[in-house]
Amino acid sequence: MYCLDCGHKNSSAAKHCVRCGKSLLTQFCPECGNLCDVTETQCRHCRQSLPLPMQRLLGKGMVLANRYRIEKLLGCGGFGAVYLATDMTFGQIGQERKVAVKENHDPSALNAFLKEAGLLADLHHPNLPRVSDFFTEQPPTIPQPRPYMVMDYIAGEELWERIQRQGKLSEQEVLDLLVGIFDALEYLHGLQPPIYHRDIKPQNIRITPEGRTFLVDFGIAKVGGGTTTTSSRAATPPFAPPEQYRMAGETDDKSDQYALAMTIYVALTGRVPIHAEAPKREQAVTAGNPDPLEPIENLVPEVSQRVRIALKRALSVDKSARFPSIVDFRKALYPPLVMGLTRRQLFAAIAGTAAGISILAFVGYQIWKWRQPLWLVAELKGHGAGVTWVAFTPDGEKILSASHDKTVRVWDWRKSKCERVLKGHTDSVRCLALLKSNLLASASWDGTVRIWNWRNGQCLSVLPASVGQLHAIVASKDGRWLVAGGEQGLCIWQLPEEQSRIFRLPTAVKSLAFHPNGRILAVGDGRGQIWLWDVLSGKPVGEALPSAHRGAVTALAFHPDGTLLFSGGEDADLCVWEILSRSLQKQLTGWHQREIRAVAFRPDGQFAVSCSMDDRLRLWRTSDWQVVLTREGGRNWALALAFAPSGNFLASASKDETIKVWRVKLEQLPQSR
Repeated sequence: MYCLDCGHKNSSAAKHCVRCGKSLLTQFCPECGNLCDVTETQCRHCRQSLPLPMQRLLGKGMVLANRYRIEKLLGCGGFGAVYLATDMTFGQIGQERKVAVKENHDPSALNAFLKEAGLLADLHHPNLPRVSDFFTEQPPTIPQPRPYMVMDYIAGEELWERIQRQGKLSEQEVLDLLVGIFDALEYLHGLQPPIYHRDIKPQNIRITPEGRTFLVDFGIAKVGGGTTTTSSRAATPPFAPPEQYRMAGETDDKSDQYALAMTIYVALTGRVPIHAEAPKREQAVTAGNPDPLEPIENLVPEVSQRVRIALKRALSVDKSARFPSIVDFRKALYPPLVMGLTRRQLFAAIAGTAAGISILAFVGYQIWKWRQPLWLVAELKGHGAGVTWVAFTPDGEKILSASHDKTVRVWDWRKSKCERVLKGHTDSVRCLALLKSNLLASASWDGTVRIWNWRNGQCLSVLPASVGQLHAIVASKDGRWLVAGGEQGLCIWQLPEEQSRIFRLPTAVKSLAFHPNGRILAVGDGRGQIWLWDVLSGKPVGEALPSAHRGAVTALAFHPDGTLLFSGGEDADLCVWEILSRSLQKQLTGWHQREIRAVAFRPDGQFAVSCSMDDRLRLWRTSDWQVVLTREGGRNWALALAFAPSGNFLASASKDETIKVWRVKLEQLPQSR
């Protein structure tokens, strides 16, 4: 086992490094992927509970089979995990080979794991992963042996990640990407006996940097006919067809056809039809009611008639109405010219015409891109844990971010470059507040506020808040007041003297927002109450606003003109408050499914934005509080939002350790009537 501190190779039974004495027993956090000591029960980075020993993950530096050194957690689920590892035998010849090591830690899924290993070991196709090793071993941090499968490491991204990043994909891009998947399925279905994947979805299609696609995860694959004993949790809605829920051995090649068609539907629309699970569709269609799956032409009118017709047939809830085979589906989906050419002929035809159409394609793409209301223009990577807060500098040229990794970072976002890292906090940095053009305040779970000159990275002062872990911090526009909220109440500083007043409260302060007048403060607590405070007197202005949230108030923002307050809660609800009458103007229920993490107004006040742990970002028109745009996420919670001062850019932060910058062009959105 390799020591992460000094690099010394210790024996597999060692618990501490013989050279430096540091602990060798570590585990990855399944939530954030950071490394924790094996004795810890809660991740020090994201504060999520760590698994019990039976489900515990491996740690970095652990060596399996005296050959595979674990480097990184790639992903995990209820049945097991996948790690990036180095095959050390290749180091003896001066080469480095990266592999993916898949483990099973759920005994109930052991048979499926063994079946997957056996299947992949016998498969040989350029669009399928190869299994190179299989063994059982008991690592020193795990109480019992586990089976491990070693496969090719497929660098790149999931199709789902590309959909998250780009939104809906063009028809041509989708068809180009899925050529390899159709090839793989034709190969699988043509074997004797045939193999049916039964879990095709965007998360199980990987795309290499060169554009090659792989079909992965054969955990619930089926060989030939016969009954199926896999439980319904193996059916992934909305990709699984109706017959996969019945567990009666009805799944076959047409089941893969349905799942692939739904994958294409999601890629073309950029959204997952969560209300169109196959059983619901089947029940509605059988009863003569409208199909919950909205026709693709309603969402993406530019999709060709050929693709619309092919998808409609492949997505039929009646299996007998689908195409006879995956080959027939492919022929219906792709243009006849493409199907009539060999791959070499196709590439030659494309090369021969590329020069003539490149200019038109580029111009068309630029026009299409310019018309998109939300377009990803930058992705900032560098934090070592989830990003908890994000803010633009007053000139809009820099972005400031806070993270569970205990740091604050300064970014030149147009160059996707981190200019400096501000270190000093001893626990997660939860939020930031700009004081002046060059001054920044950061609040941390370590209970302190630090004042920085973000331009040179200098920490100017450390202010103990004395109210426990801090969850929120805000500053008035004139820089006169700085307020932090924590587990035990409020701490208010008057600047520049840094004189503080502490107000103990019966429940934690979870969110804060300053009114544009710089004197009234909105305080959201852990019991669902919102209070208006006068920072000058240090007292609440009357009683709390009428109860509307169930659970903590997790996000607050004032309208730029100060007439409205926008709030989000742990209950997934959003509320719009009229400040003058102290009344609830609008309650937006059901739009988000999990805790709201951030809300913000565009500087002109015409639009607001919200994000939630349900991985959705929604844009609201404030004249009537209608949703005008929804950006579907994936598996990484959106934690923070901020508009640039110009209102033309929006920054979103996520637990996947990245910050995304979007160009905002809301003039293209429909106006209220």
